[in-house]
Amino acid sequence: MNPSVHSLIDPGNPSCRLLAVGVLSLLSAAGMAAFELGFSVDDIEGEGWRADGIAISLSEVAVDHYAVAITVANLVLPDSHGTLEGLRLECPDVSRDGSAWLCEHGRLKLQASPIEPQDATWQGSYVDDGRLQITIPRLALAQGTVALELNADDGVWSARLQPHRTTIARLAALSGQLALPSDWGIEGRASGLVKLGGGPAGLESVDADLVFDQLAYASPDGTQAAEKVVIKTELRGRVRKALWRFDATLAWPSGAAYAEPLFIDASDGPVTLSLSGSWSPQQARLQLDGGSLELAGTAAVSATGLFQGPELTPKDLTIAMHSDDAGRLYGRLLQPFLIGTPADDMLVAGHVGLVLHFDEQGLDQAGLEIKDLALEDRQGRFALDDTDGSIGWDRSKVVPVSRLAIAGASIYRIPTGAFDVRVHFAADRIDLVEPVVVPVLGGSIALDRFALSGALIAGARPKWEASASLRDVSLEQLTRTLEWPPFNGSLSAQLRELNYVEGLFSVGGGLEFSAFGGRIEVSGLSIQDPLGTVPVLKADAIMRGLELEALTETFAFGRIEGRLDADMRSIQLVGWQPDRFDLHLYTPQNDDSRHRISQRAVENLTELGSGVPAGLSATVLRVFDEFRYDRIDLRILLQGSVADLDGLARPDGGYYLVKGSGLPRIDVIGRNRSVAWKDLVERLQQIQVEGAQIK
Repeated sequence: MNPSVHSLIDPGNPSCRLLAVGVLSLLSAAGMAAFELGFSVDDIEGEGWRADGIAISLSEVAVDHYAVAITVANLVLPDSHGTLEGLRLECPDVSRDGSAWLCEHGRLKLQASPIEPQDATWQGSYVDDGRLQITIPRLALAQGTVALELNADDGVWSARLQPHRTTIARLAALSGQLALPSDWGIEGRASGLVKLGGGPAGLESVDADLVFDQLAYASPDGTQAAEKVVIKTELRGRVRKALWRFDATLAWPSGAAYAEPLFIDASDGPVTLSLSGSWSPQQARLQLDGGSLELAGTAAVSATGLFQGPELTPKDLTIAMHSDDAGRLYGRLLQPFLIGTPADDMLVAGHVGLVLHFDEQGLDQAGLEIKDLALEDRQGRFALDDTDGSIGWDRSKVVPVSRLAIAGASIYRIPTGAFDVRVHFAADRIDLVEPVVVPVLGGSIALDRFALSGALIAGARPKWEASASLRDVSLEQLTRTLEWPPFNGSLSAQLRELNYVEGLFSVGGGLEFSAFGGRIEVSGLSIQDPLGTVPVLKADAIMRGLELEALTETFAFGRIEGRLDADMRSIQLVGWQPDRFDLHLYTPQNDDSRHRISQRAVENLTELGSGVPAGLSATVLRVFDEFRYDRIDLRILLQGSVADLDGLARPDGGYYLVKGSGLPRIDVIGRNRSVAWKDLVERLQQIQVEGAQIK
């Protein structure tokens, strides 16, 4: 119990003692004839309190009816709770009724006090056997009022307080125990009923039913705020052998509060909290037998536990949470903490259950149950279809295998079939128990090995390593899904030394696959923040021995025969859009294949390089369907929004894109050295796509 409240209602405090002095005076004068009696005391002092300028007057106004007045110039309260100035307690008609003395129309006045000046009525009675009762219907308190009723009987006492619209900030200041920030502009009122009971040893029971309304505050830094909050509380407490047993409930039916980054609006679903347990002040020990928190329509949380020590450190705490609407759970509670991560804008559905256990060292066990859980990134980067399963984790020992059954998923619009996952969670590691085979695009991607560390410990930097393989992935389905030129055939590859450290995904072993009758190798592949808003991809690639006939027919570029090599260095995509690369396309030195180029291909290359065909007039050019060539050479250096073009050097300052051979001879010559990247892309988009066969 608050010491200041206790000091005001304890029959042993100075005010009650002064009242007792008056009562004793009445008793001693009861047998006298009509009289007037008055006396004064300069001061009375006790442990922690002092009264100055005490005066008591007593006069008989009728048979067994007396007028009593007690005045105290200054009364210093114990425990630094302030001073009462100009105290006057009077009753114009104290009557005798058998063994009881009664006052029905008393008056209490205070010129100054810690709780405001007072001018209040009171009623009271005193019985010869020691029973005392005082009622004050209305005291000014904290810009509101409080009704007070005190009862005492042979050391057993009770108090009943009814605050009405008392301001919370002022109450906190008066208590001396609750320090509220002075610059938050805290507003709000408290009303209700508080009942206290005690005996010679002190406070023994508390019953409180309170309503806090019009709650509002705002921290100067903008991280904390509330508006129009209403809180309803109930508290029941009983002490036995220095151990308090308690039951408490709290309801938050309306209003909104913000605690960065979380925003809760009770209009989205009321919040209720209930607690029951015991509290030992001597041992600083809190036993939580049952606790529940419910966000209507969102989640229900229950807890049991033991807390001990000055800071009430958890010794044994279990928390369980269940939600039948994972979408509301994500939107109301989880999403604010995920802002800036790949998971900050999702559609979520399903059922979720979570159990956490804490000991003195922190979290030591966790379990997760999910049913029909589905996720979809609104930006289309990833999705997870209906998923069922359970996950278990222990800080120090291996737990049973965690299992997930996933109906399907997608990454950047590439869909998968159903697959299962079996993993071990322990300490700060996650290890794959068996390969995960994911059906995708008519083939499969197999995650053969996966090990993650550092993801389950606060402050640690997660990293993982893995190896995977692609088997018979349909390029026709892949290119159609990604809206690329349609290729036929399938793709198989080994992905070794996959790593993820500090937000960087990398492939250490490189990629190698066959296409267009040649070989393509990708090395140095890395993606910074792969699921972020602006991922950055870097890589190098080489292509050897590509068949130009198959390649050019794919894009309806115009037929070209021969082989083609390519070097593509310093590739960089930002947000999956080209930002930088150094590309060199050229005829291999020892290519002995047939070199032919069609009229249409000449025209497209001429347009691509903003150059001109040389060696034949336009009229003669239209006569021939194809021409022989010696070499093809094209360089594109992209840096931001500008692409630099080059080819085989010419003495006149231009460059060959195609160097002709034989008769009729034709050369395709480039003139422009620089072109806007968007213009070059527009030229490429004019080329119609027909199809290709890749093996």
